[in-house]
Amino acid sequence: MKAKHIILSLALISLLFASCKKFLDQQPVSTSTDETSWQSDGDANSAVASIYGLIRSAFNTSLAVYGYGDLPTNEFSLSQNASWQNVYTFNWGVAVDPVVNIDDPMLKLRLFTNYYTAIAQSNRCLSFISAMPVTDFTGTSTADQTAEKNKYLGEAYFTRAYMYFNMCRIWGSVPLVLSNTDATTTAQIAKSPQDTILNHVISDINIAIKYLPAINEGSADRNYRADKGVAYALLAHVYAWQGKYDQCNAACDQVINSGNYTLTSPSTFTSIYKGQSSESIFEIAQNTVSESTIANAPYSLSGLTLTAPYITGFTGLPIWEINNTLVTTLYSDTNDVRYKNCFIRVSSGSTNIYMCTKYTNIQNVNNNATYQVSLNNMVIFRLADIMLLKAEALCAKSAPDYAGALTIVNTIRTNRNAAPLTGVTGANTLQTVTDERGRELFLEGSRFYDLVRLERLNHEQQFDGISTAEFAAGKYYWPIDPSLFTLNPKLAQTSFWVGKVN
Repeated sequence: MKAKHIILSLALISLLFASCKKFLDQQPVSTSTDETSWQSDGDANSAVASIYGLIRSAFNTSLAVYGYGDLPTNEFSLSQNASWQNVYTFNWGVAVDPVVNIDDPMLKLRLFTNYYTAIAQSNRCLSFISAMPVTDFTGTSTADQTAEKNKYLGEAYFTRAYMYFNMCRIWGSVPLVLSNTDATTTAQIAKSPQDTILNHVISDINIAIKYLPAINEGSADRNYRADKGVAYALLAHVYAWQGKYDQCNAACDQVINSGNYTLTSPSTFTSIYKGQSSESIFEIAQNTVSESTIANAPYSLSGLTLTAPYITGFTGLPIWEINNTLVTTLYSDTNDVRYKNCFIRVSSGSTNIYMCTKYTNIQNVNNNATYQVSLNNMVIFRLADIMLLKAEALCAKSAPDYAGALTIVNTIRTNRNAAPLTGVTGANTLQTVTDERGRELFLEGSRFYDLVRLERLNHEQQFDGISTAEFAAGKYYWPIDPSLFTLNPKLAQTSFWVGKVN
Protein backbone atom coordinates (compact mmCIF):
# COMPACT_ATOMS: atom_id res chain seq x y z
CA MET A 1 0.00 0.00 0.00
CA LYS A 2 1.23 3.46 -0.82
CA ALA A 3 1.37 5.75 2.17
CA LYS A 4 -1.17 8.53 2.04
CA HIS A 5 -0.45 12.15 2.77
CA ILE A 6 -1.49 13.37 6.17
CA ILE A 7 -4.00 16.20 6.15
CA LEU A 8 -2.33 18.80 8.25
CA SER A 9 -5.07 20.70 10.01
CA LEU A 10 -8.71 21.70 9.75
CA ALA A 11 -7.64 25.32 9.83
CA LEU A 12 -5.45 24.87 6.77
CA ILE A 13 -8.21 23.09 4.86
CA SER A 14 -10.74 25.77 5.81
CA LEU A 15 -8.37 28.43 4.55
CA LEU A 16 -7.90 26.55 1.30
CA PHE A 17 -11.64 26.09 0.78
CA ALA A 18 -12.25 29.78 1.44
CA SER A 19 -9.71 30.74 -1.21
CA CYS A 20 -11.33 28.32 -3.67
CA LYS A 21 -14.75 29.94 -3.25
CA LYS A 22 -13.43 33.37 -4.17
CA PHE A 23 -12.23 32.45 -7.64
CA LEU A 24 -15.79 32.21 -8.95
CA ASP A 25 -16.53 35.88 -8.33
CA GLN A 26 -13.46 38.06 -8.72
CA GLN A 27 -13.57 41.60 -10.10
CA PRO A 28 -10.85 43.90 -11.45
CA VAL A 29 -9.02 45.91 -8.83
CA SER A 30 -10.48 49.24 -7.69
CA THR A 31 -13.34 49.51 -10.19
CA SER A 32 -15.25 51.62 -7.66
CA THR A 33 -12.48 54.25 -7.47
CA ASP A 34 -11.95 54.95 -11.17
CA GLU A 35 -13.47 58.42 -10.95
CA THR A 36 -11.01 59.55 -8.30
CA SER A 37 -7.94 57.56 -9.32
CA TRP A 38 -5.70 57.78 -12.38
CA GLN A 39 -4.25 61.15 -11.40
CA SER A 40 -0.56 60.38 -10.92
CA ASP A 41 2.33 58.17 -11.97
CA GLY A 42 1.83 56.24 -8.75
CA ASP A 43 -1.81 55.54 -9.62
CA ALA A 44 -0.83 54.17 -13.02
CA ASN A 45 2.00 52.11 -11.57
CA SER A 46 -0.20 50.54 -8.90
CA ALA A 47 -2.94 49.72 -11.39
CA VAL A 48 -0.54 48.05 -13.81
CA ALA A 49 1.28 46.19 -11.03
CA SER A 50 -2.04 44.73 -9.91
CA ILE A 51 -2.38 42.94 -13.26
CA TYR A 52 0.59 40.74 -12.44
CA GLY A 53 -0.97 39.89 -9.09
CA LEU A 54 -4.18 38.90 -10.86
CA ILE A 55 -2.21 36.70 -13.24
CA ARG A 56 -0.53 35.02 -10.27
CA SER A 57 -3.94 34.49 -8.67
CA ALA A 58 -5.34 32.98 -11.88
CA PHE A 59 -2.43 30.59 -12.19
CA ASN A 60 -2.39 29.54 -8.53
CA THR A 61 -6.14 29.05 -8.25
CA SER A 62 -6.09 26.14 -10.67
CA LEU A 63 -2.36 25.32 -10.55
CA ALA A 64 -2.71 26.31 -14.19
CA VAL A 65 0.90 26.42 -15.36
CA TYR A 66 1.56 22.83 -14.31
CA GLY A 67 -1.95 21.36 -14.39
CA TYR A 68 -2.28 22.25 -18.06
CA GLY A 69 1.37 22.16 -19.07
CA ASP A 70 2.84 19.11 -17.31
CA LEU A 71 0.42 16.66 -15.70
CA PRO A 72 -1.31 15.41 -18.91
CA THR A 73 2.04 14.33 -20.39
CA ASN A 74 4.52 11.49 -20.09
CA GLU A 75 6.36 13.39 -17.34
CA PHE A 76 4.03 11.56 -14.95
CA SER A 77 2.73 8.01 -14.58
CA LEU A 78 -0.30 8.61 -12.36
CA SER A 79 -1.87 10.75 -9.66
CA GLN A 80 -2.89 9.32 -6.29
CA ASN A 81 -5.71 11.88 -6.24
CA ALA A 82 -8.71 10.79 -8.34
CA SER A 83 -9.54 14.29 -9.57
CA TRP A 84 -6.00 14.97 -10.75
CA GLN A 85 -5.98 11.49 -12.29
CA ASN A 86 -8.86 12.64 -14.49
CA VAL A 87 -6.65 15.50 -15.67
CA TYR A 88 -3.77 13.10 -16.34
CA THR A 89 -5.93 10.65 -18.33
CA PHE A 90 -7.72 13.32 -20.41
CA ASN A 91 -11.03 12.49 -18.74
CA TRP A 92 -11.81 16.19 -18.99
CA GLY A 93 -15.56 15.82 -19.50
CA VAL A 94 -16.21 14.20 -16.12
CA ALA A 95 -19.15 15.60 -14.15
CA VAL A 96 -18.26 17.99 -11.32
CA ASP A 97 -20.81 19.60 -9.02
CA PRO A 98 -19.66 23.25 -8.72
CA VAL A 99 -21.38 23.63 -5.34
CA VAL A 100 -20.37 20.39 -3.63
CA ASN A 101 -16.91 20.01 -5.20
CA ILE A 102 -15.61 23.57 -5.15
CA ASP A 103 -12.05 22.33 -4.64
CA ASP A 104 -12.07 19.91 -7.57
CA PRO A 105 -9.22 20.81 -9.95
CA MET A 106 -11.32 19.78 -12.95
CA LEU A 107 -13.82 22.51 -12.14
CA LYS A 108 -11.11 25.14 -11.81
CA LEU A 109 -9.27 24.08 -14.96
CA ARG A 110 -12.45 24.27 -17.06
CA LEU A 111 -13.20 27.83 -15.92
CA PHE A 112 -11.60 30.91 -17.48
CA THR A 113 -13.11 33.50 -15.11
CA ASN A 114 -9.81 34.48 -13.53
CA TYR A 115 -8.18 35.04 -16.90
CA TYR A 116 -10.82 37.62 -17.75
CA THR A 117 -10.34 39.29 -14.38
CA ALA A 118 -6.72 40.00 -15.34
CA ILE A 119 -7.70 41.02 -18.87
CA ALA A 120 -10.34 43.40 -17.52
CA GLN A 121 -7.66 45.13 -15.47
CA SER A 122 -5.41 45.39 -18.54
CA ASN A 123 -8.30 46.95 -20.46
CA ARG A 124 -8.97 49.41 -17.64
CA CYS A 125 -5.33 50.45 -17.60
CA LEU A 126 -5.31 50.97 -21.36
CA SER A 127 -8.44 53.10 -21.17
CA PHE A 128 -7.56 55.30 -18.21
CA ILE A 129 -3.80 55.65 -18.67
CA SER A 130 -4.31 56.63 -22.32
CA ALA A 131 -6.53 59.48 -21.13
CA MET A 132 -4.06 60.75 -18.52
CA PRO A 133 -2.05 63.85 -19.51
CA VAL A 134 1.68 63.32 -19.95
CA THR A 135 2.32 65.82 -17.14
CA ASP A 136 0.91 63.31 -14.63
CA PHE A 137 3.97 61.10 -15.11
CA THR A 138 7.44 61.39 -13.62
CA GLY A 139 10.35 62.64 -15.69
CA THR A 140 12.57 65.66 -16.16
CA SER A 141 11.36 66.29 -19.71
CA THR A 142 8.30 65.72 -21.83
CA ALA A 143 10.14 62.92 -23.59
CA ASP A 144 10.86 61.19 -20.26
CA GLN A 145 7.27 61.60 -19.12
CA THR A 146 5.97 60.22 -22.41
CA ALA A 147 8.28 57.21 -22.12
CA GLU A 148 7.02 56.60 -18.58
CA LYS A 149 3.40 56.71 -19.71
CA ASN A 150 4.13 54.46 -22.68
CA LYS A 151 5.88 51.94 -20.44
CA TYR A 152 2.68 51.41 -18.46
CA LEU A 153 0.63 51.16 -21.64
CA GLY A 154 3.12 48.65 -23.02
CA GLU A 155 2.74 46.49 -19.92
CA ALA A 156 -1.04 46.57 -20.25
CA TYR A 157 -0.85 45.52 -23.90
CA PHE A 158 1.61 42.75 -23.03
CA THR A 159 -0.43 41.32 -20.15
CA ARG A 160 -3.61 41.30 -22.23
CA ALA A 161 -1.79 39.52 -25.05
CA TYR A 162 -0.20 37.05 -22.65
CA MET A 163 -3.49 36.01 -21.06
CA TYR A 164 -5.29 35.66 -24.39
CA PHE A 165 -2.42 33.54 -25.74
CA ASN A 166 -2.71 31.27 -22.73
CA MET A 167 -6.45 30.91 -23.26
CA CYS A 168 -5.97 30.11 -26.95
CA ARG A 169 -3.56 27.30 -26.06
CA ILE A 170 -5.96 25.96 -23.44
CA TRP A 171 -9.45 26.36 -24.97
CA GLY A 172 -8.70 27.19 -28.61
CA SER A 173 -11.27 29.95 -29.02
CA VAL A 174 -12.80 32.19 -26.35
CA PRO A 175 -14.74 35.48 -26.17
CA LEU A 176 -12.56 38.43 -27.20
CA VAL A 177 -13.00 41.52 -24.99
CA LEU A 178 -10.85 44.51 -25.94
CA SER A 179 -12.80 47.38 -24.39
CA ASN A 180 -12.90 48.68 -20.84
CA THR A 181 -15.87 46.80 -19.43
CA ASP A 182 -16.44 44.56 -16.45
CA ALA A 183 -16.94 41.73 -18.93
CA THR A 184 -16.06 38.35 -17.53
CA THR A 185 -18.04 35.16 -17.97
CA THR A 186 -21.26 37.01 -17.15
CA ALA A 187 -21.12 39.05 -20.35
CA GLN A 188 -23.24 37.92 -23.29
CA ILE A 189 -20.34 37.55 -25.70
CA ALA A 190 -19.79 34.75 -28.20
CA LYS A 191 -16.40 33.17 -28.84
CA SER A 192 -14.05 34.52 -31.51
CA PRO A 193 -11.99 32.19 -33.73
CA GLN A 194 -8.51 31.43 -32.43
CA ASP A 195 -6.85 33.00 -35.49
CA THR A 196 -8.71 36.25 -34.87
CA ILE A 197 -7.64 36.30 -31.23
CA LEU A 198 -4.01 35.52 -32.04
CA ASN A 199 -3.94 38.30 -34.63
CA HIS A 200 -5.00 40.70 -31.86
CA VAL A 201 -2.38 39.13 -29.58
CA ILE A 202 0.36 39.80 -32.13
CA SER A 203 -0.89 43.35 -32.62
CA ASP A 204 -0.83 43.96 -28.85
CA ILE A 205 2.68 42.52 -28.58
CA ASN A 206 3.99 44.74 -31.36
CA ILE A 207 2.56 47.82 -29.66
CA ALA A 208 4.11 46.65 -26.39
CA ILE A 209 7.49 46.24 -28.09
CA LYS A 210 7.22 49.82 -29.36
CA TYR A 211 6.39 51.21 -25.91
CA LEU A 212 8.44 49.10 -23.50
CA PRO A 213 12.06 49.73 -22.43
CA ALA A 214 14.71 47.32 -23.67
CA ILE A 215 15.12 45.89 -20.18
CA ASN A 216 14.26 46.89 -16.62
CA GLU A 217 17.96 47.24 -15.86
CA GLY A 218 18.80 47.62 -12.19
CA SER A 219 15.16 47.46 -11.18
CA ALA A 220 13.88 45.25 -8.38
CA ASP A 221 11.07 44.43 -10.82
CA ARG A 222 13.40 43.02 -13.45
CA ASN A 223 11.91 39.76 -14.78
CA TYR A 224 8.65 40.44 -12.92
CA ARG A 225 7.31 43.10 -15.28
CA ALA A 226 7.33 43.31 -19.04
CA ASP A 227 10.08 44.82 -21.17
CA LYS A 228 11.03 44.34 -24.82
CA GLY A 229 12.75 41.01 -24.15
CA VAL A 230 9.65 39.63 -22.43
CA ALA A 231 7.44 40.78 -25.31
CA TYR A 232 9.69 39.21 -27.95
CA ALA A 233 9.77 35.94 -25.98
CA LEU A 234 5.97 35.87 -25.98
CA LEU A 235 5.90 36.73 -29.69
CA ALA A 236 8.23 33.81 -30.44
CA HIS A 237 5.92 31.40 -28.62
CA VAL A 238 2.84 32.76 -30.38
CA TYR A 239 4.44 32.26 -33.79
CA ALA A 240 5.56 28.74 -32.84
CA TRP A 241 2.01 27.87 -31.77
CA GLN A 242 0.74 29.16 -35.11
CA GLY A 243 3.39 27.16 -36.99
CA LYS A 244 4.93 30.36 -38.38
CA TYR A 245 8.50 29.32 -37.76
CA ASP A 246 10.31 31.89 -39.89
CA GLN A 247 8.74 34.63 -37.78
CA CYS A 248 9.36 32.59 -34.61
CA ASN A 249 13.05 32.35 -35.49
CA ALA A 250 13.30 36.11 -35.98
CA ALA A 251 11.59 36.82 -32.65
CA CYS A 252 13.91 34.38 -30.86
CA ASP A 253 16.90 36.21 -32.32
CA GLN A 254 15.68 39.48 -30.82
CA VAL A 255 15.91 37.89 -27.36
CA ILE A 256 19.09 35.87 -27.85
CA ASN A 257 21.07 38.63 -29.56
CA SER A 258 20.03 41.36 -27.12
CA GLY A 259 22.89 40.45 -24.78
CA ASN A 260 20.59 40.92 -21.79
CA TYR A 261 20.46 37.25 -20.75
CA THR A 262 23.10 34.58 -20.12
CA LEU A 263 22.81 30.90 -19.25
CA THR A 264 23.41 30.10 -15.60
CA SER A 265 26.57 28.21 -14.73
CA PRO A 266 26.24 24.48 -13.97
CA SER A 267 26.87 25.13 -10.28
CA THR A 268 24.05 27.68 -10.04
CA PHE A 269 21.47 25.96 -12.25
CA THR A 270 18.88 25.49 -9.50
CA SER A 271 18.99 29.21 -8.69
CA ILE A 272 16.67 29.59 -11.68
CA TYR A 273 13.73 28.46 -9.55
CA LYS A 274 14.40 30.85 -6.69
CA GLY A 275 14.01 33.70 -9.13
CA GLN A 276 15.75 36.43 -11.11
CA SER A 277 18.63 34.31 -12.40
CA SER A 278 20.89 35.53 -15.18
CA GLU A 279 18.88 33.65 -17.81
CA SER A 280 15.43 34.61 -16.57
CA ILE A 281 13.27 36.66 -18.94
CA PHE A 282 9.86 36.66 -17.26
CA GLU A 283 8.63 35.22 -13.97
CA ILE A 284 5.57 35.39 -11.77
CA ALA A 285 6.91 36.62 -8.44
CA GLN A 286 6.15 34.54 -5.37
CA ASN A 287 9.49 34.23 -3.59
CA THR A 288 8.50 36.34 -0.60
CA VAL A 289 6.18 35.18 2.17
CA SER A 290 3.50 37.71 1.20
CA GLU A 291 3.41 36.35 -2.37
CA SER A 292 4.08 32.69 -1.61
CA THR A 293 1.88 29.60 -1.77
CA ILE A 294 1.25 27.22 1.14
CA ALA A 295 3.83 24.51 0.57
CA ASN A 296 2.10 21.76 2.51
CA ALA A 297 -1.38 22.34 1.09
CA PRO A 298 -2.66 19.41 -0.97
CA TYR A 299 -3.45 21.65 -3.96
CA SER A 300 -0.15 23.52 -4.28
CA LEU A 301 2.65 22.47 -6.61
CA SER A 302 4.94 21.55 -3.73
CA GLY A 303 2.11 19.71 -1.98
CA LEU A 304 1.50 17.63 -5.11
CA THR A 305 5.05 16.95 -6.26
CA LEU A 306 7.07 16.83 -3.01
CA THR A 307 7.07 14.76 0.14
CA ALA A 308 9.54 14.17 2.98
CA PRO A 309 12.13 15.47 3.67
CA TYR A 310 10.91 18.75 2.16
CA ILE A 311 7.28 18.83 3.27
CA THR A 312 6.43 18.38 6.94
CA GLY A 313 3.78 15.76 7.63
CA PHE A 314 3.89 14.21 4.15
CA THR A 315 5.17 10.65 3.91
CA GLY A 316 5.43 8.09 1.16
CA LEU A 317 5.20 9.14 -2.48
CA PRO A 318 4.15 12.48 -3.97
CA ILE A 319 0.55 12.73 -5.17
CA TRP A 320 1.76 13.28 -8.73
CA GLU A 321 4.08 10.36 -9.45
CA ILE A 322 6.85 10.98 -11.96
CA ASN A 323 7.37 8.60 -14.87
CA ASN A 324 10.62 6.77 -14.09
CA THR A 325 11.03 5.59 -17.66
CA LEU A 326 10.96 9.10 -19.10
CA VAL A 327 13.49 10.38 -16.56
CA THR A 328 15.97 7.57 -17.24
CA THR A 329 15.46 8.00 -21.00
CA LEU A 330 15.84 11.77 -21.05
CA TYR A 331 18.76 11.90 -18.64
CA SER A 332 20.90 9.04 -19.91
CA ASP A 333 23.93 11.25 -19.20
CA THR A 334 23.96 11.21 -15.41
CA ASN A 335 26.53 14.02 -15.27
CA ASP A 336 23.83 16.38 -16.51
CA VAL A 337 23.17 18.92 -13.72
CA ARG A 338 19.51 18.95 -14.74
CA TYR A 339 19.45 15.35 -13.50
CA LYS A 340 22.01 15.42 -10.68
CA ASN A 341 20.65 18.55 -9.02
CA CYS A 342 16.93 18.27 -9.77
CA PHE A 343 15.90 14.67 -8.95
CA ILE A 344 16.11 12.31 -6.01
CA ARG A 345 14.59 8.87 -5.42
CA VAL A 346 11.80 8.30 -2.90
CA SER A 347 10.21 5.03 -1.84
CA SER A 348 7.05 3.61 -0.35
CA GLY A 349 7.09 -0.12 0.22
CA SER A 350 8.41 -1.74 -2.94
CA THR A 351 7.70 1.33 -5.10
CA ASN A 352 10.64 3.61 -5.84
CA ILE A 353 10.25 6.66 -8.06
CA TYR A 354 11.95 9.91 -8.96
CA MET A 355 10.93 13.16 -7.30
CA CYS A 356 11.69 16.51 -8.94
CA THR A 357 13.39 18.92 -6.52
CA LYS A 358 13.31 22.12 -8.58
CA TYR A 359 10.76 23.68 -6.24
CA THR A 360 12.22 22.98 -2.81
CA ASN A 361 12.81 26.52 -1.62
CA ILE A 362 10.51 25.86 1.35
CA GLN A 363 10.41 27.99 4.49
CA ASN A 364 8.74 27.53 7.86
CA VAL A 365 6.75 30.61 8.85
CA ASN A 366 7.53 31.88 12.35
CA ASN A 367 9.51 28.69 12.99
CA ASN A 368 6.27 26.73 12.72
CA ALA A 369 7.04 23.44 11.00
CA THR A 370 3.36 22.84 10.23
CA TYR A 371 3.04 26.15 8.36
CA GLN A 372 5.35 26.06 5.39
CA VAL A 373 5.43 28.28 2.33
CA SER A 374 7.00 27.74 -1.08
CA LEU A 375 9.24 30.61 -2.18
CA ASN A 376 9.77 29.52 -5.77
CA ASN A 377 8.85 31.84 -8.61
CA MET A 378 6.93 30.61 -11.62
CA VAL A 379 9.50 30.86 -14.40
CA ILE A 380 7.56 31.65 -17.58
CA PHE A 381 10.28 32.49 -20.11
CA ARG A 382 14.03 32.01 -19.83
CA LEU A 383 16.97 32.07 -22.22
CA ALA A 384 17.38 28.29 -22.59
CA ASP A 385 13.69 28.02 -23.49
CA ILE A 386 14.04 30.64 -26.24
CA MET A 387 17.29 29.14 -27.54
CA LEU A 388 15.66 25.73 -27.85
CA LEU A 389 12.55 27.29 -29.38
CA LYS A 390 14.86 28.77 -32.01
CA ALA A 391 16.31 25.30 -32.56
CA GLU A 392 12.76 24.03 -33.14
CA ALA A 393 12.16 26.90 -35.56
CA LEU A 394 15.35 26.05 -37.47
CA CYS A 395 14.03 22.51 -37.94
CA ALA A 396 10.53 23.57 -38.98
CA LYS A 397 11.00 26.80 -40.93
CA SER A 398 10.67 27.05 -44.71
CA ALA A 399 14.40 26.38 -45.25
CA PRO A 400 15.42 24.02 -42.41
CA ASP A 401 18.83 24.37 -40.78
CA TYR A 402 19.24 21.09 -38.92
CA ALA A 403 22.94 21.60 -38.25
CA GLY A 404 22.23 24.99 -36.68
CA ALA A 405 19.53 23.45 -34.50
CA LEU A 406 21.89 20.73 -33.25
CA THR A 407 24.54 23.36 -32.48
CA ILE A 408 22.07 25.13 -30.19
CA VAL A 409 21.15 21.86 -28.48
CA ASN A 410 24.81 21.11 -27.83
CA THR A 411 25.45 24.63 -26.54
CA ILE A 412 22.79 24.02 -23.90
CA ARG A 413 24.08 20.52 -23.13
CA THR A 414 27.66 21.68 -22.69
CA ASN A 415 26.51 24.35 -20.27
CA ARG A 416 24.61 21.71 -18.27
CA ASN A 417 27.62 19.33 -18.10
CA ALA A 418 26.04 16.88 -20.56
CA ALA A 419 28.03 15.42 -23.44
CA PRO A 420 27.30 16.88 -26.90
CA LEU A 421 25.13 14.78 -29.21
CA THR A 422 26.53 13.44 -32.47
CA GLY A 423 25.15 11.54 -35.43
CA VAL A 424 21.83 13.40 -35.51
CA THR A 425 20.89 14.57 -39.00
CA GLY A 426 17.95 15.69 -41.09
CA ALA A 427 14.37 15.59 -39.89
CA ASN A 428 15.36 13.48 -36.86
CA THR A 429 16.78 16.67 -35.38
CA LEU A 430 13.28 17.91 -34.53
CA GLN A 431 12.73 15.01 -32.11
CA THR A 432 16.18 15.68 -30.64
CA VAL A 433 15.22 19.31 -30.01
CA THR A 434 11.94 18.30 -28.36
CA ASP A 435 13.79 15.81 -26.16
CA GLU A 436 16.21 18.54 -25.11
CA ARG A 437 13.32 20.84 -24.25
CA GLY A 438 12.00 17.95 -22.15
CA ARG A 439 15.29 17.77 -20.24
CA GLU A 440 15.64 21.49 -19.82
CA LEU A 441 12.04 22.40 -18.99
CA PHE A 442 10.86 19.39 -16.98
CA LEU A 443 7.97 20.46 -14.73
CA GLU A 444 8.03 24.05 -15.99
CA GLY A 445 4.65 24.11 -17.72
CA SER A 446 6.05 23.52 -21.21
CA ARG A 447 5.90 19.81 -22.03
CA PHE A 448 2.24 19.58 -23.06
CA TYR A 449 2.48 22.45 -25.55
CA ASP A 450 5.83 21.19 -26.86
CA LEU A 451 4.29 17.80 -27.64
CA VAL A 452 1.25 19.39 -29.30
CA ARG A 453 3.54 21.35 -31.61
CA LEU A 454 5.63 18.23 -32.29
CA GLU A 455 2.60 16.15 -33.25
CA ARG A 456 1.39 18.91 -35.53
CA LEU A 457 4.76 18.78 -37.29
CA ASN A 458 5.55 15.05 -37.44
CA HIS A 459 2.00 13.63 -37.18
CA GLU A 460 3.13 10.96 -34.71
CA GLN A 461 1.06 10.25 -31.59
CA GLN A 462 2.52 11.97 -28.51
CA PHE A 463 -0.18 11.39 -25.87
CA ASP A 464 -1.40 8.04 -24.54
CA GLY A 465 -4.83 9.54 -23.93
CA ILE A 466 -5.26 11.15 -27.36
CA SER A 467 -5.35 9.04 -30.52
CA THR A 468 -4.18 10.55 -33.79
CA ALA A 469 -7.81 10.93 -34.88
CA GLU A 470 -8.73 12.61 -31.59
CA PHE A 471 -5.73 14.90 -31.91
CA ALA A 472 -6.84 15.95 -35.38
CA ALA A 473 -10.29 16.66 -33.92
CA GLY A 474 -8.79 18.93 -31.23
CA LYS A 475 -9.08 16.84 -28.08
CA TYR A 476 -6.03 18.63 -26.66
CA TYR A 477 -8.12 21.77 -26.18
CA TRP A 478 -9.96 21.88 -22.87
CA PRO A 479 -13.75 21.90 -22.55
CA ILE A 480 -15.54 24.86 -21.00
CA ASP A 481 -17.25 24.09 -17.71
CA PRO A 482 -21.05 23.79 -18.11
CA SER A 483 -21.63 26.32 -15.32
CA LEU A 484 -20.40 29.10 -17.63
CA PHE A 485 -23.18 28.50 -20.16
CA THR A 486 -25.76 29.52 -17.57
CA LEU A 487 -24.01 32.86 -17.21
CA ASN A 488 -23.38 33.32 -20.93
CA PRO A 489 -25.74 31.40 -23.25
CA LYS A 490 -23.84 32.74 -26.28
CA LEU A 491 -20.89 30.53 -25.40
CA ALA A 492 -20.31 27.40 -27.45
CA GLN A 493 -18.54 24.31 -26.14
CA THR A 494 -15.04 23.49 -27.40
CA SER A 495 -15.72 21.59 -30.63
CA PHE A 496 -14.26 18.19 -29.68
CA TRP A 497 -16.08 18.20 -26.35
CA VAL A 498 -19.59 18.93 -27.63
CA GLY A 499 -21.86 16.34 -26.02
CA LYS A 500 -18.99 14.87 -24.00
CA VAL A 501 -19.05 17.07 -20.86
CA ASN A 502 -21.33 15.85 -18.09
